[in-house]
Amino acid sequence: MPSKEFVAEMKLKLLEAKSKLEEDLASLKSHEELGEDIDSSVQEVEGDDLSRGLIPRMKADLEKIGKALAKIEAGTYGTDDDGKEISEARLEALPWADKAI
Repeated sequence: MPSKEFVAEMKLKLLEAKSKLEEDLASLKSHEELGEDIDSSVQEVEGDDLSRGLIPRMKADLEKIGKALAKIEAGTYGTDDDGKEISEARLEALPWADKAI
């Protein structure tokens, strides 16, 4: 089981990541009107396509972050759904990791 200090550090990282993802999601808005310049219109459409591809991944990460924060509150942070311990090295790399490997 991770130490209290480690869990506190991961909680801060999780809250920072959550805030950043929420800001990034809010900024990904589709263009409702295209510009008159064809080149800029193409760039806007390509950007919208890229955003549509990123949004599901970002929402999935937010969900995992929420689950990790809930596990911190429950005192079960650092274990996966099967009760296996997730290594601190893995959690440092990805604080919302949900699988032990």
